[in-house]
Amino acid sequence: MLSISRCILTFYKQLVTATCCLFLYTFTATLNAAELPVWLINTDDPVFIVSQSLQQKLDDKHKVNMLEPKTLRLKAHSSYWLVIDLNKLPSNQDYVVYIAEPNLTWKKFYLLDDLLQIQNKDRLASLVSLSSVRPHWLVDHNRQNRWALLNFQHEHAISIEVGVVSAKTFEVNLHQTILGYGAILGVLVLCMFVCGVYYFISKRFKYLTLNAYFVLVTIGFMIDNGLTSFFVSGLEWSAKWLINQYALCFGAYFLYHFAAINRLKSHYKSVWIALLGVSIITAIMASLLPQLNLQSSYIFSCIVFLMLAGIAITILYKGKGERTRLRLLMVLTLSVQAFSWLVWNGFGVGNHTMQNVILLFTSLAISSLLLLKDRHRISSFNYSMTHDADTKLPNKQLLLSEIMKKVAHKQHFSVMLFRPHVLVNARATFGYEHANNCIVTTLDLLTQQLESINALRLETHVDQGVWIARVDDSIFACVVMGELELSHIEQFACLIHGVFEEGITHNNVKLVDSVDIGVAHYPLHGNTARQILQCAIQAMSEKRLQGERWRMFDLESARLSEQRLLIAASLKLAIEEDQLNLHFQPQICLETGDIVGCEALLRWHHPALGAIGPDTFIPIAESSGVINQLTEWVVAKGIEWQARFCELIPEHVISINISAKDLLNKDLPVLFITKLNELGVSADSVMLELTESATLEESKNIKITLDDYRLIGVKLAIDDFGTGYSSLAYLSQLGFDEVKIDKQFVLNLAFSLNDQSICKATCDIAKTLGAKVVAEGIEDPQSLAILQRYGCQIGQGYYFSKPLEADDYLLWIKNFKSVDVSHDVKAHLVD
Repeated sequence: MLSISRCILTFYKQLVTATCCLFLYTFTATLNAAELPVWLINTDDPVFIVSQSLQQKLDDKHKVNMLEPKTLRLKAHSSYWLVIDLNKLPSNQDYVVYIAEPNLTWKKFYLLDDLLQIQNKDRLASLVSLSSVRPHWLVDHNRQNRWALLNFQHEHAISIEVGVVSAKTFEVNLHQTILGYGAILGVLVLCMFVCGVYYFISKRFKYLTLNAYFVLVTIGFMIDNGLTSFFVSGLEWSAKWLINQYALCFGAYFLYHFAAINRLKSHYKSVWIALLGVSIITAIMASLLPQLNLQSSYIFSCIVFLMLAGIAITILYKGKGERTRLRLLMVLTLSVQAFSWLVWNGFGVGNHTMQNVILLFTSLAISSLLLLKDRHRISSFNYSMTHDADTKLPNKQLLLSEIMKKVAHKQHFSVMLFRPHVLVNARATFGYEHANNCIVTTLDLLTQQLESINALRLETHVDQGVWIARVDDSIFACVVMGELELSHIEQFACLIHGVFEEGITHNNVKLVDSVDIGVAHYPLHGNTARQILQCAIQAMSEKRLQGERWRMFDLESARLSEQRLLIAASLKLAIEEDQLNLHFQPQICLETGDIVGCEALLRWHHPALGAIGPDTFIPIAESSGVINQLTEWVVAKGIEWQARFCELIPEHVISINISAKDLLNKDLPVLFITKLNELGVSADSVMLELTESATLEESKNIKITLDDYRLIGVKLAIDDFGTGYSSLAYLSQLGFDEVKIDKQFVLNLAFSLNDQSICKATCDIAKTLGAKVVAEGIEDPQSLAILQRYGCQIGQGYYFSKPLEADDYLLWIKNFKSVDVSHDVKAHLVD
């Protein structure tokens, strides 16, 4: 929209200048008339030319001075003869007889010899195609031609211009006239375009009516000057009366809203509506009733419009302000146009040139007043495109524009982005408006301190310096000029932290919080302004190390971030295209050595990145919102395989891990019910494993959620027990069926007293809670023996089997024989 408004203003200025120059050149050109003996006789006698010798018939009272074009006043329906004595041509050259009125009822041209015999009838000049614009006839220099006679008449009383000039002069002047008409049409088209843009921007009907006004004015102008024959035929000169009547109706409706008459609560408004209604009814009646005198109705409509304009002028004259003056000028401009139509079209007084001059300048004036009226709105719109509405700071667009200039001149600079977390807290505490006021005050303080440092001033046309830009809702930026110097960047970072460490205070409430700062340098980190800004955003988003005030863009971190984005984008595709698969690790009863079930473990082999572990893609799935789809896929596939496992081992139990995010997924219990019923799998043969951290994270709703799963019939296990900080009372309330000891406490169990103490305590706690204990990571007989000693019921690990693909696990079940779990426990205990 900004570019459209600028284009309109630029094109408008250029067109106005060019049009005025061309129009003045065209219509001030002098037609070099010949001094010829010419007579103009008003007679309806068709035998005038043959009754007797022409020279005897003519007298001085009918003689017309043709040193220059002559304006003649014609009577309606009267026939006129223009007689020229060709024997007294001043030079041996061709001449053109023309009439500057294209809408004649009748026009005939004759060349006579000495015997008054017609030599050539309707002889035209070489510009035949333009005869509809300006009727003209060629009088070539030929001794056989004695007289030139032109017979013409008009339907209405009108003033017309006639003349006799040399052929070359006429051709030049006619082309200039056509160019002048083109200039006027260009202005009218521009006015329609401006009105159309205003309508599409504001959606106000008044601009659509003004557009209709200009359309009708354009058609009337073309009829009046004989230009309609180039586009459409059949429009008569009298049709412009009706067209201009409707144009006046549209113009009056536009003034009704533009001059704010519709907002008045006085008798002026009622009178205006009444007169406007009369004007519209008159125009409709003139269209539908052929017997109605068009000229009279047209004159009446013009008078009504001028009365409406008088009311508007009376109202506006009492007002004050620039907008009122612009409205008053608009009313006066349309009034001048209506008055010129009344004089020219209504009473036939004046000439084409004057009428066209008035039309040109009133059209330019109307469009100029529109642009003047909305220049503040356009200026505000332009300002809003480059500034933030809340803080009035330069926005991302203006920031990019300024640093693009630096890039174009190869100047070194660093973009420093900072995100104050206190802004979010302030909005939650103080409200949006007060938070913005507080942050503006804080940024003003920061701006004052930036004045003494080598920072880029983003705006130079304002009195007060502006060095800070608002990139988005919570991120701000400043630009550090010069080569990359870490001490210089550190100075800026200390300054920003120092300002925000003071906190934000409102109504005796003080908020203090941290600030994230990211820095990227040109040309070290990118070749374009957008690349530098993006690198700064990535640096700001990186987690800072202990003691760091800011982060510089790091290519390796960016690569990892890009890899995470690639994984996040590929996860959904992997689910849809079945790129994932499940591996199953057996779980063995430590008392009997028999298999009791397995744990389903998700695996993913990316086509480009290769094997990606769950520790890598599960957190990405949670942060990207794909975790629910991923868990649903695991649950569906796990239950499908469990149906096949139960065919071999009816008491087989499958353990499926679910994420903390899955506890909020209301569709997951429905999926369990659907798949269990569909495949005929017993609900108590499915164990859901939740991490201890997941239960802590969703502690508010965990009890209700777990009760929903218990109603289904599935069992619940707490995974990685000992890695979190949940209390015994909390675990007792949740009531898990199984507790899993994390493998980090089992791998070194035979050599660590701490791990032995943790495992023993876990088994005791589980026994107290009435839950079974499963140990992960059993890889040696020593650990197995110790866990048996502590009362652990189920084991899982490489000692029994590594995780297997589904088909391999089925084969392993078929060939399975009980594991020998009899060991000397005491021999493996640490002294």
